[in-house]
Amino acid sequence: MLSQLSPQQLAKLCNGQWYQGTIPSARFTAAQIDSRLMNNNQLFIALRGKQTDGHKFIDELDPARQQAAIVEQPAPQARAAQLCVASSLHALKALSEEIADRTKAIKFALTGSVGKTGTKDMLYQMLTAFGPTHATKGNYNNHIGTPLTLTQMPVDTQFLVCELGMSHAGEIADLSAIVKPTIAAITCIADSHIGHFDCLQQIADAKAELFSNFTAGGTAILPRDDAFFAHLKTAAKTAGASRIVSFGMHPESSFRLTEAQRVEGGLRLTIDCPCDEDNSQIESITFSLAMTARHWAVNAACALAMCAAADLDVSTAAASLSDFSDLPGRGKTFELTIGGYPINLIDDSYNAGPISMKAAIETLAELPGQHGVILSDMLELGVFSTQAHQAMVAQIIEAKIRWVVAIGPQMTAMTHDLPDSINSICHPNSISALSTIDHDLALLAKRTDNLLVKGSHGSGAYLISRHLAETYSKVSTAKEMHNAS
Repeated sequence: MLSQLSPQQLAKLCNGQWYQGTIPSARFTAAQIDSRLMNNNQLFIALRGKQTDGHKFIDELDPARQQAAIVEQPAPQARAAQLCVASSLHALKALSEEIADRTKAIKFALTGSVGKTGTKDMLYQMLTAFGPTHATKGNYNNHIGTPLTLTQMPVDTQFLVCELGMSHAGEIADLSAIVKPTIAAITCIADSHIGHFDCLQQIADAKAELFSNFTAGGTAILPRDDAFFAHLKTAAKTAGASRIVSFGMHPESSFRLTEAQRVEGGLRLTIDCPCDEDNSQIESITFSLAMTARHWAVNAACALAMCAAADLDVSTAAASLSDFSDLPGRGKTFELTIGGYPINLIDDSYNAGPISMKAAIETLAELPGQHGVILSDMLELGVFSTQAHQAMVAQIIEAKIRWVVAIGPQMTAMTHDLPDSINSICHPNSISALSTIDHDLALLAKRTDNLLVKGSHGSGAYLISRHLAETYSKVSTAKEMHNAS
């Protein structure tokens, strides 16, 4: 889509000027913020960040490969053309908004406290069965990642899927204003990031900002089981949604999950789907999902509802999930060998909040054998942090977990209330945990069949998973986990 804009149009949209009148002869196919990822006919956006300044890498651009840059301060010695602007970030946003307005693709947007990345990836897989699809990479779901997603969209894209994330009120509204979705979904409302809010009601309000920039005839996809369903429905209608579709296990769900049976290789799901707009005609579809945790079944219903909102065949969409397996960092299982003992590593280390932590422990409890966990602090919970961590005591006991490695002050405090029958090893941070984890596991491996690693990204659980993969599994597995983090 970026290729539809000439260099002269780029300058006008960004309110900038080409340095020393050097205007590129070629058009650009995509934008990048990492100079190491630059290919032919691409535009480098020089952003000033906390860790580094993109302007330091302008010299690396190659005009012979039709590369150019958007800059705030030109580099006189650089060979590539430079579009000088007041703000590189504002220029990136302006380009993405123009592309969003120009595209003929059906635009999907989704957010939620839990499960949005997995749901986005499921939806992407479903949509590719119907045509060229472009989606948010990884978790590039913020004020930089969202506009970057749009500027990297191929011109033949039929379906655009944008995951929108937030930590504070107002962020979703800004991102929705860029995308202007036709179909918008909220996976759930939970206490992730509640440290930035006073209550769940405020989180629901912030997520409902998703509906503030619908295109004409927008459809809202909402979680029927959620306590804030009615509130979200009102917000969507007030914002001008022409249609409300729900999903979940609630009997009144438009897309109702009626069965989620664990089978070899994943889950067997049955979902009741409407055949008409007023839900008077229902058909049941049964299909396989190669993910193992039951909470993903509801997210599959959400993705299916999004496909149906685009008038796509739900049976074809559902069938595409038969090989959609657990994601690294979000529940994928890896086979390790520690001290001669086989151990299944459940890598749920990318991030954590109270709801996802509870779901991960419940999934672990369903597995046969003996269980151990390595848990790092759940962050961004504010005054609710102690209560959320203490609630895990009952969950750990109920799951019959044999031992706990706790990382961080909150997880350490939680272990003080565990019974003596559950062995605990505590560390102040992930660096400390890494220094002894091999010794600890050598002692614990013989009484462990399944090992869950989970925690917030900032507290370092993913570093433990990465180390275990590099040390006790195949190189390919280590690389997969490294890329996921």
